Amino acid sequence: MQAAQNATKKRGSFYRSKYNKLKFRLGSANKAKVAIANRMARAIYKVLGGQNYKDLGYMRGNPNEEKIKTLVTQLKNLGVNIKHQNHELIYSTRKVKVDQKTGEIIEEVITA
Repeated sequence: MQAAQNATKKRGSFYRSKYNKLKFRLGSANKAKVAIANRMARAIYKVLGGQNYKDLGYMRGNPNEEKIKTLVTQLKNLGVNIKHQNHELIYSTRKVKVDQKTGEIIEEVITA
């Protein structure tokens, strides 16, 4: 329990964010601490069994994903035709050749 108590106070840790979510959902700080202690005990058991420990981090996923999503919507609002599955594969169907000296558009090709 003491380890769980201290883990919930460590800034930027997975256990702190999980504790705050559980405290809100369960309605009790003590129940949330017991849940965190249980989760830590299971992680310790696996580490002692020989598995590698991987810290899940404070935020899961790509931290830039929200920024990428807003930038894609801004480009769509500007009229750029963008196709994307996720933040790792974004491409436009419009290719433009620009003159390096003047900055003017020389050729514009729209692909399907």
